[in-house]
Amino acid sequence: MIGAPSVRAAPVDAAIADAARAWQQAMGDKALSGTFPFTDDERFDWAYTPGYRKGVSIGDMMPAQRAAAAALMRSTLSAPGVAKAEAIMALEAVLAEVEGSSLDYRDPEKYFILVFGVPGRHPWGWRLEGHHLSVNVTVAAPGAVSLTPVFLGTNPAEIPGGPRKGERVQRDEYVLALRLARSLTEAQRDRALLRGRSLGNVVAGPGRGDALAAPEGLPADALSPPQQALLTDLIRIYVGLARDEIGRPYMDLVQAGWADTHIAWAGPMAEGAAFYYRIHGPRLLIEFDNSQNAANHIHSLWRDPANDFGRDDLHRHYKGAPGAHGHRP
Repeated sequence: MIGAPSVRAAPVDAAIADAARAWQQAMGDKALSGTFPFTDDERFDWAYTPGYRKGVSIGDMMPAQRAAAAALMRSTLSAPGVAKAEAIMALEAVLAEVEGSSLDYRDPEKYFILVFGVPGRHPWGWRLEGHHLSVNVTVAAPGAVSLTPVFLGTNPAEIPGGPRKGERVQRDEYVLALRLARSLTEAQRDRALLRGRSLGNVVAGPGRGDALAAPEGLPADALSPPQQALLTDLIRIYVGLARDEIGRPYMDLVQAGWADTHIAWAGPMAEGAAFYYRIHGPRLLIEFDNSQNAANHIHSLWRDPANDFGRDDLHRHYKGAPGAHGHRP
């Protein structure tokens, strides 16, 4: 694995800390239930299934508190990233209608914010999480900001009826990947294909960050220049969830490991089919699976093999400070 320099984003680091403090101030006494020590194991206990989480739910916030929560999201995520997160939350109401379930179960406001540590006192972080959404932010040191792991899912992937019929929250991740797959030559497809049917879910989900040790499939530098440009555009859909101050330097790290980055596919390379793809390099692991519910239910994942939960940034932060804690090797 190549070295893992920090993502340098000093201005956005200060903005994130300011927004987190403002949210805590708006929450008042409720901020206590939405704040854990940075050293708490809860920081690593992320999930994407329905249910309650530690922290404060959006449904339990008053209007001013919701505004502060929205500002915290905007401090870290790009405008498209905020829009996608909010669309995933709103999709719970659509899913409730499709399933005939209760809004108490499929609740668009059952998404939780939790702060770890003291904002601005490094290291610290925060999390936004609920069904089909998990964003894990670590600010290990001034200017060192990590967002991974990030999970995004959509069910239904394509809304089957009603006034929003045909809408896809994760359209770009789907369409660009198929465009790239269809551009592959027969020899390239043979190298990229893991197997003839979809894997059925992402592999490196919660608690399985090390499940995919080595990249498989077709090397990125075996693609033609137009194909490489298309692959880069696809990667930017995921990395573009972050504000530019975080995403741009991260993309430099991805490009630095390009020679060791691979793309792999499982299942048909056809719209409407159940398929899975993976983009894997020294600083990047993207997984996308659209298999469940008759290939209309997406799970997608963005991880940084070197720096999930700010791991590598924390190693440098704690270097020379014997006895320091709050990170996992």
